[in-house]
Amino acid sequence: MKTKVLLLLSFVFVVKMNAQETTVIIPNERDSRVITTGVPFLLITSDARAAAMGDMGGVATSVDAFSQQWNPAKYAFSETKSGVGVSYTPYLSKLVNDIFLGNLTYFNRIDDRSAFAASLKYFSLGDIEFRENEFVNALIQRPNEFTLDASYALRLSPEFAMSVAMRYMRSDLKLSGLGGDATAASTFGGVDISGFYQSEEEAYTDFNGRWRMGFAIQNIGPKFSYEEGGGRKLSTY
Repeated sequence: MKTKVLLLLSFVFVVKMNAQETTVIIPNERDSRVITTGVPFLLITSDARAAAMGDMGGVATSVDAFSQQWNPAKYAFSETKSGVGVSYTPYLSKLVNDIFLGNLTYFNRIDDRSAFAASLKYFSLGDIEFRENEFVNALIQRPNEFTLDASYALRLSPEFAMSVAMRYMRSDLKLSGLGGDATAASTFGGVDISGFYQSEEEAYTDFNGRWRMGFAIQNIGPKFSYEEGGGRKLSTY
């Protein structure tokens, strides 16, 4: 029996449009600079396949249910009519049991050329207690962030497809504390543009292979700030 080996050669070309990255400058006693990133949970890998590949993402890998995060243009090449992806990732599970990242994705191939997908990504920091003293009830707050995505992919040729995705993000990480004023959550949106190339399977000397290439420009949108009026907290992810 002849063994058939399929070699997938993938080239990854990723372009990230800095459109929502937060830089926070916090002076300390030594006047150093501490830089943090806004809505950093968007960078966290939520599916096991991409995590096992070293968080390299899946811009040019074969299509799967979680392609929405990496390159939704791949859905146009799906061999299945539809699919659902669900993931749950606990954080600091040795210390607490309520910090987690969840992802729910659904895609549907409309016809041989097009497909659409929708997804929800939710990050919870768990319950945080504020107490004035041990004799009063604790004030419980539950900071969280989530995104809602919708994408449409269209096959422009037998081997190339492009997609457009819209994203709504809500970040509610502000803690009012005891006696403090509650502040509203921050909301903002972004747009993704991506493309994906997949060749036909070709027979080489000792194996069959396929070429794949992709690009993704993600989170194109207005600047975002956790602080009203901007201040020194700018954002572009």
